[in-house]
Amino acid sequence: MQGIGFGMAAALAATLVPGVSRAAEDQVRAPVPVIDWQACTNAKQFRCATVAVPLDYDNPGGAKILLDLLKVPAARPSTKIGTLFVNPGGPGGSSTGFAPMASILLGSTVRNRYDVIGIDPRGVGASTPMKCVSDAPRPPGIDYLFPMTWAQAKPAFIQAQWTRWACADQAAPIVRHMSTADTARDMDLMRQAVGEKKLNYYGISYGTQLGSTYASMFPSRVGRFVVDGVLDPIAWSTGDVVPAVQPFSTRLRSAKGAHEALMSALEDCDRVGRAKCDFAGNASGKWQRLVTLAKAGKLTAYGSPLSYADLIGGVLGFLYATRYVGLDSALQGIWEENAGSGARASASAVADLRAAGERVRKAPYATPLLRGEVVSDAFSGVACSDTRNPDSVTDWWRAGVEQDTKYPGFGSLWTWASASCSKWPIVTKSDSYFRPYGGATATPILVVGNTYDPATPIHGARKVASLFTGARLLTYDGWGHGAIGTGCVTRAFDRYYATGALPPVGAVCPMDSGLWDGDAG
Repeated sequence: MQGIGFGMAAALAATLVPGVSRAAEDQVRAPVPVIDWQACTNAKQFRCATVAVPLDYDNPGGAKILLDLLKVPAARPSTKIGTLFVNPGGPGGSSTGFAPMASILLGSTVRNRYDVIGIDPRGVGASTPMKCVSDAPRPPGIDYLFPMTWAQAKPAFIQAQWTRWACADQAAPIVRHMSTADTARDMDLMRQAVGEKKLNYYGISYGTQLGSTYASMFPSRVGRFVVDGVLDPIAWSTGDVVPAVQPFSTRLRSAKGAHEALMSALEDCDRVGRAKCDFAGNASGKWQRLVTLAKAGKLTAYGSPLSYADLIGGVLGFLYATRYVGLDSALQGIWEENAGSGARASASAVADLRAAGERVRKAPYATPLLRGEVVSDAFSGVACSDTRNPDSVTDWWRAGVEQDTKYPGFGSLWTWASASCSKWPIVTKSDSYFRPYGGATATPILVVGNTYDPATPIHGARKVASLFTGARLLTYDGWGHGAIGTGCVTRAFDRYYATGALPPVGAVCPMDSGLWDGDAG
């Protein structure tokens, strides 16, 4: 490999040869920065800092990048246990924006006895954002979220690939160093900077991939560690077949989770009736009729056309919540408008449906608590650096069609979310972590999975619980993406973060209330 140093050659080999991987480390070896905490400009009760870390951990004394941090100090510092690092997913979600919410929603132990720190992942924060530039003009825009026909597939693929072309053309240096593994290294360096011997953590959605990666790379440094709404790390990274024959967003089977969440929710809607769910009364049959009209280009909402992709994407956005507030009334309004009754869906319901779909498009593996704290380009920068994928438009088209036969609509939506990752520059993968995942950790991990999660189906939680020695699975028997903020799960967090005590084997948490409670009428 002329022109490539031995260390880089070995790292590249690790990404290309099945079974070759990096060994677990004790901790990151790099100069430990001093964090100069100051009152945050817009929220004086919190502390903010900007910290320089290595761009490339293979050269820790070389070029630096800046990370943005926010700390929520423990409410009762005299009883402080330690520091808790948090990540809201995305990839592209802002951890500094998430930390204040996490300090409240994770329970009284966290709020009172932990400093909660959010580190905006590299490429996400304001100080060192991902930026790619191309001299080539952006391809013509498309007006659909995902393709429904082969004729639509080619323009959709070209549109997605423009990001890849730009990032191979005039990429900022950070684009070559945005892997989850590098973010895990940043987190370990910040652990050292705040003086913690072990890393306490809460991660949701993509934040669980960061958690699985950290725990596999630095198992001796794992403290009280929770992953919630869990991705299967093997499916995310490589899948079981090398070279990859499916896009990573297909391998994760998020489409299965979304389809099962919606179908079970429609059954529950009919069970509780119109008193609680406006869409009740053969809800699944009415849904199928809306889908048929949308596919035929005949569906309207508030007098304007509503495409099949917008219908599917908008509904998926609603499925992220632990209660489906507003979904039933939105669907019922659209149904009445298209049933020839002369009624019209409300403008606000249609706007909510479109907004829900847009949130999913920007950060599909993020907590539903996020609203505007998303850098959308970072999704490709992180996910494509982390994952092995096939190469051609045919691969994405075939994968979407195959999944749509099992999980209608959601198969194509989830599959095409990763289209920018085809032929992502291999040099960006040189510091990525692909395997092995799991093994013994210094502290057992608490793994939380929802029965009907539309983005990270419960099989991901079961996989992670089986990979890490002593990990314990807590099942939330309900809907939504992640269980943060629910009563029984919060009580389990309180006990675990206070004492390290895990829930009993096979523990299941019920919902706080019905899926449709308080929504109709």
